[in-house]
Amino acid sequence: MGKIGCTRINPNKKVTLMIHSATIILAILALGFLIFIHELGHFFAAKRCGIRVEKFSIGFGPRLIGFRRGETEYCISALPFGGFVKMAGESPDEQKGEEDEFASAPVGHRIFVAIAGPAMNFIMGVILFSFVYLVGLDHGTMWLMEMLIGRSDRMAQIGLVADDSPAKKGGIEPGDTIVSINDRRIKNWQDFNTTILTHPDEELKVVVSRDGQPKTLYVTPRSLDRSGIGQIRVSARQSTMVENIIEGSAAAQAGIQAGDVIESINGRRIYHVPEFNSVIWDPSNPFGSAHRKLYKEINENQNGEISLGIQRGAESLTAGFPINWVVNAVVEEGSAAEQVGIQSGDEIVSINGESIKNFELYPKLYELAAANPDQPVEIGLLRSGEQLNVTLTFAVGDAANQVDLQGLHWKLSLDGLALAVPSVPIPRYNVVTAVGEGVQTNWLILEMVVKVLKRLVTREVKTKHLTGPIGIVDATRRVVEFGLRSLLFFVGFISVNLAIVNLLPIPIADGGQILFFTLEKLRGRPLSIRKQMIIQQVSIVLLAGLFLYITFYDILRVFFV
Repeated sequence: MGKIGCTRINPNKKVTLMIHSATIILAILALGFLIFIHELGHFFAAKRCGIRVEKFSIGFGPRLIGFRRGETEYCISALPFGGFVKMAGESPDEQKGEEDEFASAPVGHRIFVAIAGPAMNFIMGVILFSFVYLVGLDHGTMWLMEMLIGRSDRMAQIGLVADDSPAKKGGIEPGDTIVSINDRRIKNWQDFNTTILTHPDEELKVVVSRDGQPKTLYVTPRSLDRSGIGQIRVSARQSTMVENIIEGSAAAQAGIQAGDVIESINGRRIYHVPEFNSVIWDPSNPFGSAHRKLYKEINENQNGEISLGIQRGAESLTAGFPINWVVNAVVEEGSAAEQVGIQSGDEIVSINGESIKNFELYPKLYELAAANPDQPVEIGLLRSGEQLNVTLTFAVGDAANQVDLQGLHWKLSLDGLALAVPSVPIPRYNVVTAVGEGVQTNWLILEMVVKVLKRLVTREVKTKHLTGPIGIVDATRRVVEFGLRSLLFFVGFISVNLAIVNLLPIPIADGGQILFFTLEKLRGRPLSIRKQMIIQQVSIVLLAGLFLYITFYDILRVFFV
């Protein structure tokens, strides 16, 4: 009888899968809530105008529970992802000419009912934004605001440029400030990022400011797999601030203080914290070689000393002190490295009894793994002043010069010096200012969507760059990880977008209905039922095709990129 194999499932993966599933459900419910709010607007407006509402459902599909009050059936349906309102005589083929039918109501009443749904979404946006401003922003929400609506004064200044990237090939360098792309002024990082995303495989004329002088470059964003999203592999500039100084360390003795901003290393300006701060070793990191090159230059060219250019308030200083790199472990949860006793934060001091320098660590592990694949390696650790030794077997990876690190990574830092990105002051709001900010945020989103629609017409933005329900749910799922305030802000953002899209003059959308009702008012009579049916059917076919097209690219972006 053959043996039956059994694979043990990592409990951590189970938890991760459960959390992932929960965030997806929460994201779907959030989108459904906005649809429900939209339909609630139609419901209240119809009741106010004396139009008979036959059914108001929370959710779609088969009815679970419900009751009838007066002329309306109220129910909860099986799929709690939105809702709908069914008004008497709403569809042309159901019209009987009765007084309380939707089609029999005055044109002004019908316009009011049609506009009430989007209006509720606008109002919900203001409510959610105002609430977030009132309870207080956090850095995650501020970052989200910058990404979504460009609410930032931060210039589009380059911090890091990946090796072998479109940006590198086009001549973009760290420190460059993006002035314009294709003769259109770039206002901030979000504006720059959106322009790059929407122009894959298209040569762009990029004007940058370098050392105060304009320079014209030509860059072609690379299409990200099959999603049609462009990318040039750069990151934004970040100031490098000294967060903490360890008392008695070389950095402290050199006079460096917490709050100092590091402007340069050995005379070379830096534009990004990871250029100098702790870097977790990841061979797939596109910026990794730039970090390693910098560390190598520091180690080899300065006779064991480092010189820092410091900005302290309005004062510019230079500080020098001996180089003493510290290599600290970063361990994946549930990995082989964790199982042998290595903990994140342990200082790695030796390999097989030999002291190891930071740049020798990875090549040494590769050398040992290649020469003796099954031979355990002794790793010397320093934990709270105590010397420890553990053994771990490494293996050569699939790619050239790659090592399977068994969940062990590390980060490098200068002894006594901890750096961070300077925190942006978080504004505080009272009720009045919070509501004012909520209204202003609504307006900013409206302006942004109008710009996107214009760029759709001019083909600057392609249809495949739009996002449908799958993309929205996936984006909401990822925003959930930033916390409740970020989620509420994002739901408000989607709510305003939903309002604007529904006001577009598309026949089966609210905007299309408003257009038809306005024409009816001007003509003195409605379109014939036959014409209404033809327009609706053609619109449904066209929108279904558009929906499938957008969903196709949503699926590519979410599941295959």
